Amino acid sequence: MRRFRLSSLFVGLLILPFVQAQAEVVQVTGRAPVEGALSYAREQAMEDALHQASLQAGAQISGMQLMEKGVVSTDTVRVSTRSQVSDVEILREDTVNGMYEVTIRADVDEAALCPASVQSYRKAVAVAGFGLAQPQQATLGRLENIEQGLPRWLAAELNSGGGVHALDATRISLYQDPRRAPSAETAQQRLTTSVALATQLGAQYVVSGVVRDLALHTPQKTGFASRLMGFSSAPTRDFVMDVFVHDGLSGAMLFQRSYRTEGQWEAPRNEKTGFATPQFWATSYGNEVADILKRAAGDVDEMLRCQPFMARIVRARGNRLHIEASAAAGLRPGDTLKVYRTGTLYNLDLEPRTELTDMAAEAVVKQVQPQFVIAELGSPAERLAIQRDDMVIAW
Repeated sequence: MRRFRLSSLFVGLLILPFVQAQAEVVQVTGRAPVEGALSYAREQAMEDALHQASLQAGAQISGMQLMEKGVVSTDTVRVSTRSQVSDVEILREDTVNGMYEVTIRADVDEAALCPASVQSYRKAVAVAGFGLAQPQQATLGRLENIEQGLPRWLAAELNSGGGVHALDATRISLYQDPRRAPSAETAQQRLTTSVALATQLGAQYVVSGVVRDLALHTPQKTGFASRLMGFSSAPTRDFVMDVFVHDGLSGAMLFQRSYRTEGQWEAPRNEKTGFATPQFWATSYGNEVADILKRAAGDVDEMLRCQPFMARIVRARGNRLHIEASAAAGLRPGDTLKVYRTGTLYNLDLEPRTELTDMAAEAVVKQVQPQFVIAELGSPAERLAIQRDDMVIAW
């Protein structure tokens, strides 16, 4: 009897569940034995150098063991990478102890771990209100509305991308003390708050955040000559925010990133500018903030694109399932979804964890209503023990 055991491990700086594309300059040396024509050894050394350069940006390692009668007969490991190498410069070539060596410098573009997702369904995301860590800093310019104005702007930007259906939950905040978020919240509190919000709105993920700093830095007084030469005396204002994404099913944090910028605040000191108003965007500071918000929205959109589409089963009767997914998700009659049973697993600290079990069953979409979807199983739900709060997933 033969058994296969498959394993997969992603190697690299994987602080987050996805790796965003970025470029870096690397210097590596490729080697190959000189066993025949020198040109062939040079070609092999160059291939080795390019392969090493691509591995600098992360790799995927997969292994397979083939067992016969309890004994490992085959054990293989494969290393692959999706990185792209460009602008290659040869720094040195030489033959050392029977090995041809080539040292190169190159730009390596690190590709995302999910460059082309198979499914294109829009994931429902609840965008909660952002906390303001130092409310007194919002007094100048009357930026107090940033707690709701910023996430609303972020939700609109996410919706414009087409891959996310962002829902307005800006009147709800996940953190009681924004100054200490998210470390001040226990795992159980995050679980309770984010899951409750996601369940209430029918969302798969919850986006939240904290505005850390809006400090104003008044420049030193400039002399007449400096003003004559056009040096600006407008104060500089900081903008620092943290963005978080929680899974709506388990409450786990999937994404956490800090964004920081600054710009000149030219608005009059007594003006009630407000956040995201035409007067706000007219300032240099507003332009800088707009750029950083677009970058944050892009990062969140990219992270969510790497995640599967998931929706709750709200009713299971006979062969028919009612699924909590709106028409905006993009599901169409004939689409197929895998069915998973939800359960609770407790770790050593007796903290609950959500567990999904593959039921080896598929549901075919039959009807798409404005607020829910109807799908059919090949067997009755009672036979498969499929019930309310179980999940359907499209990978």
